[in-house]
Amino acid sequence: MGEMAKVTIQTYKDNGYGQNALINSKAFKALINPTGFSITHKVEYDTSQPEGANATNSKFVKKSPQSLQLEFLFDGTGVTKSNPGNKLINKIKEGLGKDPFSKTAVEQQLKDFYEATGDFKGTIHKPYNVIVSWGKFKFEGSLTELTIDYKLFNNDGTPLRAIGKATFLESISDELAAAMGKKSSPDLTHKRTVQDGDTLPLMTEKIYGDSKYYLEVAKVNGLINFRQLIPGQELFFPPLEKVS
Repeated sequence: MGEMAKVTIQTYKDNGYGQNALINSKAFKALINPTGFSITHKVEYDTSQPEGANATNSKFVKKSPQSLQLEFLFDGTGVTKSNPGNKLINKIKEGLGKDPFSKTAVEQQLKDFYEATGDFKGTIHKPYNVIVSWGKFKFEGSLTELTIDYKLFNNDGTPLRAIGKATFLESISDELAAAMGKKSSPDLTHKRTVQDGDTLPLMTEKIYGDSKYYLEVAKVNGLINFRQLIPGQELFFPPLEKVS
């Protein structure tokens, strides 16, 4: 089956994530994968109401950026060298603390992680933007919070195991967001195949957000009777100048 894909972090100068902005394609690679991750979606509403009202007419304000929560295991016991995988292994090897790996691993892993995510970069006057990848999953954003829980120590106090709880906030440039949204933009020509139950006003509303443009669409497609659409028929929905 091959080795399981590890969580990797790529670093970029800006949130356009272009090839020219790429700093390091392998800035950080987890030794042990997290057991999972969480995505938070948040939508903001205006819940203000006039005095004396007995109900609230919540009004949409904006969709806030997504956030990603991940827990990373930073291990210095040496277990990760002989037992690569994504499960948290609690067995401590014999001779713990005698291997040079165990004396510096946690500190070095934490340093590498923070340099790739949260450290202030003087050349760009901010921390890096990052793409967090795990197999087919990708998240573009920036580190906003990192909490480190130290779990195990050597006799001299050197940390041998730590859990890093990281939160990343979605961050995408306006240009990239526009490029990503082109496929659903009403400013581009769309081709749709008529399905059972489709009507021209309904299809027009789905494309343009308003059904009142159905006569223009009928004209473009040469429809004599727009009320009799045929399933399987292909219709074009061109860019239209919207009117209020």
